[in-house]
Amino acid sequence: MGTVTCPEIREVHLTPQEKAEAHDYRVREINRIVRESWSELAAICIQVRDRQEWKLLQCLTLDVNRPFSSFDDWLLDAAPVCRATAYKGMGILSVLAKDLAPEEIAGIEIGNASILAYEVSSPAVRRDPEVIQAAKSGRHSRKLRDVVMSKYPNQHLENIVEKKLVFSRSAWEKIEAAYDAYRLIDEKARLEDFFEFCVSECQ
Repeated sequence: MGTVTCPEIREVHLTPQEKAEAHDYRVREINRIVRESWSELAAICIQVRDRQEWKLLQCLTLDVNRPFSSFDDWLLDAAPVCRATAYKGMGILSVLAKDLAPEEIAGIEIGNASILAYEVSSPAVRRDPEVIQAAKSGRHSRKLRDVVMSKYPNQHLENIVEKKLVFSRSAWEKIEAAYDAYRLIDEKARLEDFFEFCVSECQ
């Protein structure tokens, strides 16, 4: 008789405490893999895009035996769940790869990597071992921001204030229309950038 591999059956002889500990361990392991794999995902996607490898592949899920029409077409088929993360990671990696080695980037959660790429402007600051260590300290950006603000005030890094805003549908439609118009000027502008622009214009 073959080895039983079903997780539910394997756990029959575990105590409730052992089950809880096993599940806790597995969730933390999956979280670590997700946290550390964005840069590998981004690096692979960059190669598929830049070398046009997607032209050599066939669609497997959307329409069998159909060649891909673009890189985005391939990515939507290959990684629909993490497509947004892939694009975000590709942008971040294209910046950080100029200053940091792959092993330095590995283990940095994507949120902290984004801070290093887009809010820390100096390559020398990015390469600071203490800054890299702070970036690898976890998913919370506070330690990274504190280290950079303390050692390199000329980077003008600030702590983040998060607010939840609620709009009526009619009010949001007006805001969204204005935001869309603003993105004609800066297509990469975030909603936060648009609000900052509005405030600066009112001063």
